[in-house]
Amino acid sequence: MGAGALERAMLGKSMVVDLTHVVTERAPAGGGQDNPRPEVLAEEDRNSTAQRLPLSADLATHLDLPASIVKGKPTVAQVPAREFLVHAVVVDIGAKVEKTPDYRTTVEDLQAWERRNGRIPKGSAVLLHTGWARRWSDAARYLNLDAQGVPRVPGFSPGAMAFLISQRDIRGVGMDTWGAEVPPGTHGGDDGMRPLLQAGKWQLVNLTNLDRLPAKGAKLVVAPLRLEAGSAPARVIAILP
Repeated sequence: MGAGALERAMLGKSMVVDLTHVVTERAPAGGGQDNPRPEVLAEEDRNSTAQRLPLSADLATHLDLPASIVKGKPTVAQVPAREFLVHAVVVDIGAKVEKTPDYRTTVEDLQAWERRNGRIPKGSAVLLHTGWARRWSDAARYLNLDAQGVPRVPGFSPGAMAFLISQRDIRGVGMDTWGAEVPPGTHGGDDGMRPLLQAGKWQLVNLTNLDRLPAKGAKLVVAPLRLEAGSAPARVIAILP
């Protein structure tokens, strides 16, 4: 069976969308991490090159688990792969972000989504489409730090995060920015994502192509590097109906 026939047998008429940014040394780097700079170790001929690539666990598109902030929780290597296969819903706040770059998704935004699409399913991943991925090629615009070094990026309000955790019991969240919830006045996203991770949920950050997904119906496949760590770079794809 050829590759095309195998794909049709597995996916039927479904479409696959890659939600992962390409990793280069020009990729935006938050949280004090360094950009990856490949080092050529050996080049035997034009068809074979050995390289060493230093990687941060939270480089580019990546997964954060509770173990990234809570001691004793399962690492990426210990979590069963089935936990990373989920239904996805997409909440689009792009129009609001155009007017207010550090807009915070509210409970009212989520309830408005539910009036149009139905209740957010238990165990699903809620993906926040802000339009921020368009800034990826410009690190300064993507990180969007103010004079005090505070990131001014869109995300979830504390109330919206609490609603998703306690009222909808989601599996995790994802977004096309570099943090789930970075309230003004805090440095970095750790404080904002803490309630999510302490509740046993996970987050995906630095996603792209969320504009190609429907509001509901997509299935998400998260494939992180199997590290003994609380975070890991991940290849994330969506399968559309």
